[in-house]
Amino acid sequence: MYPMKPISTLFLALFLSACMHQAENPRDVANRYWLALKNGDDATARSLVASNSLQAFDDYIGAPADQKTAIGEVSLGAEQTTVITTIYPDSSAPDDFETFDTVMVLEDGHWKIDLDRTNVPRPPPSERELEELAEQLSDSMQENIDSIEEAMKQGLQMLDNALREGSRDMGESMLKGMEEMNRALRESIDEMQKRREPKKPLKEGDGEGMI
Repeated sequence: MYPMKPISTLFLALFLSACMHQAENPRDVANRYWLALKNGDDATARSLVASNSLQAFDDYIGAPADQKTAIGEVSLGAEQTTVITTIYPDSSAPDDFETFDTVMVLEDGHWKIDLDRTNVPRPPPSERELEELAEQLSDSMQENIDSIEEAMKQGLQMLDNALREGSRDMGESMLKGMEEMNRALRESIDEMQKRREPKKPLKEGDGEGMI
């Protein structure tokens, strides 16, 4: 017969383990994650992120502050593999909030945050982002203007070359036409001169012997 102490110890260990697993439900993990982010505890938040989306977490943490969602208060909904999450950027403004799903995934028996499938709403663009966007738009417009000017220059050059080539061809055609007209005119003048030349008188006897 087994001693009672080891059995009681085993039951106690199983009970504590069950309590721990019961406490580690998706909703609690999501709550710990968002509270850690709110409090600036990046290490704790990262420990609750699934391994397949750690890069997404690191990219988010490394982004400028104005590209991160402000967290004033977090409200979690029903416990599922996706936890309905509502974030209030300013706790004093209850009408200003964003609602989305925090997607959970089981990893080694523990619930983790799957950031790759958690679509956290982005904050509105900051003044810095708007300025950068305006600069990019200005640069793009300038590049387009430069491209249009270059295309117009090339087009005008091609048109000028075509006109010059056309003028040369036209000049050659006109020159040939004038030469042909001059030749025909000279022939006509020569023919007229021949017709106007006086005929020589016939001498006596030139017509004799002819029938």
